[in-house]
Amino acid sequence: MLKKFSVGESVVSSCTKCKQNHDHTIVAMDGESILKVKCGTCGSTHKFRDPADIKKARSARKREEGIKSGEVLWETCIAEAQGRECVYDMTGKYRIGDIVLHAIFGKGIVRKVYYNKCDVLFKDKERLMASAN
Repeated sequence: MLKKFSVGESVVSSCTKCKQNHDHTIVAMDGESILKVKCGTCGSTHKFRDPADIKKARSARKREEGIKSGEVLWETCIAEAQGRECVYDMTGKYRIGDIVLHAIFGKGIVRKVYYNKCDVLFKDKERLMASAN
């Protein structure tokens, strides 16, 4: 059975300032729903946030899944590449589709070109690299 609250009562809410669940005093209500609460710890007034409704922080994708999908994209791009193949140099000029051989990251393909930079897709991930463009 749900408990009915009224203004002035104490309720647990997720504090937007403290970033924790504390006792709060109900300040404003709309019918049976709680609108605003005041934190008993820091004194801030904010909307009522039920701790049960707060989403947990998203967990990062599994590294293996990211690598597998990145490898498939990399293999597809390399197979379709029609640009020239060259050794990477920060002072080099590159065009979309060029294949770049990097000493550390290996073989990559230029995907986007910016002013003095370019996005290069390597087998593990896409990296922003310096260039003379």
